[in-house]
Amino acid sequence: MSTEQVQTLQLNEKKLVGFSVTVSLNQDLENGIVVNLREELISKRSEITNRVDEGIYLVQVYPDCDWTPDVPFESIVAVEVTGDRDTPEGFIQYTIPAGDFAKFTHRGPESELGETYDAIRETGIAALRPFDFEYWADSNALEQDESTIDIYLPLDA
Repeated sequence: MSTEQVQTLQLNEKKLVGFSVTVSLNQDLENGIVVNLREELISKRSEITNRVDEGIYLVQVYPDCDWTPDVPFESIVAVEVTGDRDTPEGFIQYTIPAGDFAKFTHRGPESELGETYDAIRETGIAALRPFDFEYWADSNALEQDESTIDIYLPLDA
């Protein structure tokens, strides 16, 4: 497992369609809630006809308080879409705002991702962010040693 800050970059707005749940990190780790949501999205993503690619986003929206692993926050598992077409029934829309982001890349199994977030916290960039997001280009390879997960933190939030 390795972590690297790849770059600071400016991203355009991203329109997403997917599913949302509000739970704490501890609830999610204990019950696999986000993993189950991701599997549901994978099984139903063919219903989203205006997908940009096969990649999946995990957006984590944090409450305005001191965060701990027991504080509930919103997790959105989604795919990027083009345009403003109708959202299929049962799905939600979410927009990642344009802005400047720090991009980190986690290399290794998803189960070791916590170590990458620990390394990111040590940089000081992660303090008091309203949200962050991950991009999984290949959701079938998440537990492989060569898996990569890109993590984006807003710099101008």
